[in-house]
Amino acid sequence: MSSVSHRTATASIWTISGKFLARLLDFVSLLVLARLLSPADFGIVAIATSVLVIVEAILDLPLTQALVRIPSPSERMFATAFTLSLMRGTAISLLMIVVAWPMALFYNDPRLFPLVAVISIAPAMRSVISPRMVLFMQRFDFRREFALDLLAKGATLIFSVGVVLATDSYWGLAIGAVAGPTTSTIVSYIFAPMRPRVSLSEWKHFQDMVGWNTVSQVLNSLNWQMDRLMLPRFTSLSTYGAFSVADNLAGIPYQTFVGPLMRPLMAAFSNVADRGQQITAYLKATNAIMVVAAPILLVIILLAEPIVRIVVGEKWIVAAPILQWLCIVSLIGLPTTIMPSLVMVLDKTRYVALRMFAEFAVRAPVTVVGVVMFGLEGALAARVIAAVVAYLVCLVIMQRLIGVSIGAQLFAFVRPLVACVPMVGFLLLVQPVLVAMPLGLELVVVVGFCSIGALALFWVFSLLLWQAVGRPDGLEAIIVRKIVPWRNGVVVS
Repeated sequence: MSSVSHRTATASIWTISGKFLARLLDFVSLLVLARLLSPADFGIVAIATSVLVIVEAILDLPLTQALVRIPSPSERMFATAFTLSLMRGTAISLLMIVVAWPMALFYNDPRLFPLVAVISIAPAMRSVISPRMVLFMQRFDFRREFALDLLAKGATLIFSVGVVLATDSYWGLAIGAVAGPTTSTIVSYIFAPMRPRVSLSEWKHFQDMVGWNTVSQVLNSLNWQMDRLMLPRFTSLSTYGAFSVADNLAGIPYQTFVGPLMRPLMAAFSNVADRGQQITAYLKATNAIMVVAAPILLVIILLAEPIVRIVVGEKWIVAAPILQWLCIVSLIGLPTTIMPSLVMVLDKTRYVALRMFAEFAVRAPVTVVGVVMFGLEGALAARVIAAVVAYLVCLVIMQRLIGVSIGAQLFAFVRPLVACVPMVGFLLLVQPVLVAMPLGLELVVVVGFCSIGALALFWVFSLLLWQAVGRPDGLEAIIVRKIVPWRNGVVVS
């Protein structure tokens, strides 16, 4: 178990580092583009990409998850995975082209037709990434995925900023969205060569997971994109653009620190068969997610206004309260992020569909009523309510699935949340000063130092609490072993 934990931690370092640098490139791109384009420009592109996200999510196929469960995938399995992915990508691209004109009519904006048609190239490129990349995931080797992320985001940055500078239009966002996945696909065949071959001979290894996953993805996409589809009809394009930018900023902690952990965790869960070990692994993973992401989200929540002013400028200040509420939603939803990885390894994907359905049953009516009656505020309230419901359902499902008690699940978050208290106090103390400071280099430096200081304060108290409760095995133990590998002249493994 300790060997698996060590390999998972090492893999997580690579994936988080890759996603962190990739998000840093996204941040630089947003920093530049937000100053070159208007909120309305971001709004029009956000409409097109929102529909694409829904379609991609509905037609998502968990091919990687299916392959990672197989100790030694055959060439015919890779060919089947490639074929299924190709069929998916082609279907998405064709569907997007078909709906492009109705979208332009629905939103009363003819610019959407060519914009959607161009963006539809992106899923086609994503669909043909080499499926043999999964072999590195099985070996807990995420260095190539690290490189793939950086190269893709680098291409997105170069093409999007280059086109915006050349044309002074939102087309840079669309071209960048296509350049990234195109680069990923090309490089994947350098890292994991294979001759693409069309075959469905090993469909039986994918059919069960694909069925329930499709139901889950349909519900998940509706849950998270419903408000994005409705808001442009009930708010201005500029308000929707601010919501879109805030949503992108709020997603950075998840994309950087939480999402990357899912693949190493799935590989780790696949190496754990005993029920007791599953409970231990699940609780350690959920505790680690809170330790990693909760303090970062709290920093953004409490310093949202100066962060927005620094990142995208004074004209986007309306996005600050939106960012705060979206980060609160992410914070509430952190405990639910581990469940899908374990459920897929156990081949119980119907439980993910059940959780999504429970969330949808609450979120759909609340979102419709909230957006129609209250606009943006109603959409944000619906997200908070749905996140709470999803968490409660997740607690019950995990108790039923692996036998972990609800009390144990809740207790896994006590230590990280207690460690956040001194950090929150510090941020509340400095917040009024930072809000009053004018935009400039001094504000950037002070916000940076305060953020780093707050996170350092969290980690100091987190390690002190870990020491006080008997140094249990978990993320803190792994970090201490990495930082202090020598103890009494012996290497700590």
